[in-house]
Amino acid sequence: MIYLKTGVGIELRDGDMLLSALQSNFSKATFTCFERIADCLGIGRKELADRVGRFFHDNGLGRDAVVLGVPREEVVFRHLDLPAEVKDNLKDVVRYQVQAFEPSEESGVYYDYAPPGGQAGSKRLTVLVAMVRKAYLDKQLALLRECGIRPAAVSCGSMGLGGLWLHGRKDAAGKTFFLAEVGRAGLELFALHRGRFAYSREVAKDDARDWGDLLLGEVNEAASRLRLAPGDVVEKIVLSGDCAEEALEAVRGRIPDCELVDRSFPFDAVEKTRPAIVSAAASVGLAFAGATAHPAVGLNLLPPELTRHRGRWGVAIAAALGGLALLLLAGLGVRETVQNRALLSRLKEENKKLDAPVRQVRALESKERALATEEKVLEGLVNDRDRNLDILKELTTIFPEDTFLTNYSNKNGVIQLVGQSGSSSDLIPQLEKSPLLKDVVQKGGIFKDQATGRDRFTFEARMEK
Repeated sequence: MIYLKTGVGIELRDGDMLLSALQSNFSKATFTCFERIADCLGIGRKELADRVGRFFHDNGLGRDAVVLGVPREEVVFRHLDLPAEVKDNLKDVVRYQVQAFEPSEESGVYYDYAPPGGQAGSKRLTVLVAMVRKAYLDKQLALLRECGIRPAAVSCGSMGLGGLWLHGRKDAAGKTFFLAEVGRAGLELFALHRGRFAYSREVAKDDARDWGDLLLGEVNEAASRLRLAPGDVVEKIVLSGDCAEEALEAVRGRIPDCELVDRSFPFDAVEKTRPAIVSAAASVGLAFAGATAHPAVGLNLLPPELTRHRGRWGVAIAAALGGLALLLLAGLGVRETVQNRALLSRLKEENKKLDAPVRQVRALESKERALATEEKVLEGLVNDRDRNLDILKELTTIFPEDTFLTNYSNKNGVIQLVGQSGSSSDLIPQLEKSPLLKDVVQKGGIFKDQATGRDRFTFEARMEK
């Protein structure tokens, strides 16, 4: 079969390299090729380059729509809460914020950000920023160049999984989904809330907990972090990765609406790739991002200079074809059209010369606004007296002996309590009586801990002024 579009996803996971190809024509896209190169760094660079080359050659795949997915532990996500006034200069504001995250120039990062979210007319913008260390990504890109690969984009593997899940889901904008990539060493829980990336956390697997306890704990943690509005529910929990089937068996009957990703895989698959859907889902999602112009979760961590390099080649090819067309037009006597195009080209060059001064002015303006915002935040922090010690002392007198906390947080006066108790239903009335707390509510569900026999609870309260 002849395919008009091809995307290739390369995911680096647990020391292995996963390669997946997604191809399409006028019909539904098809997962056509898959290969896993175990211990990709240990087999030697020549052997790796040979195997990657054979994957592309034997399957007749092009190399111009390749997306690299790096491991979750190498990517840092930040949600920036910004005033709506910075929207026109958002690029400069994000760059300034990223520079504040960098500990030094030597340990710099590559970054990208997603379009801002938030309700129309809101005075605040929420911007998702993803960052990866330059030293790490430069090393991976050099390795791929030795294999003859220059990726068109770089993302996190779980971003590919999120794009795959959102593809074709018209109802995703009003719902919440949890996607779990379950690997040999641990799992990453990835939350999509109202069609957007909302939460991601990776946790290692240890001998003290089985997959069921680990997944259950992460689901509770994610639900409490998201602070779902009344009436919001988690529609489905979808598992992928090498140990997804084992995790599904461990939580069967304990977590409703939990299934493997192959139950709702949005693409076709040939016979040889169908068994690999669950383990290769993230790399297939990366391949889909390479094959489409507008991926659902679009973040590109590719260094800007490499992106421009690819763009210059595209312009050079277009210019060569355009030159040939101009010669043909000149032969037909269309001299005026050629002159107009030359004039337009000169005007574009003059406009480009003004780009740098304009960017400098906008950067200074955005820095001034960002500093003013930070000043207000710092003033609020200085004026607020830390009452955490008073609250913790109060909790020791309220909680019975069979109750303990595993997590305590205070964000802008909103207290979150996570822990275990033999009688969690009795705690809310006791907390409401405290002179330091008000508006105590339960967040998420209450699950029985199999090891201790106690209830796992998550409460949220507000601090009395």
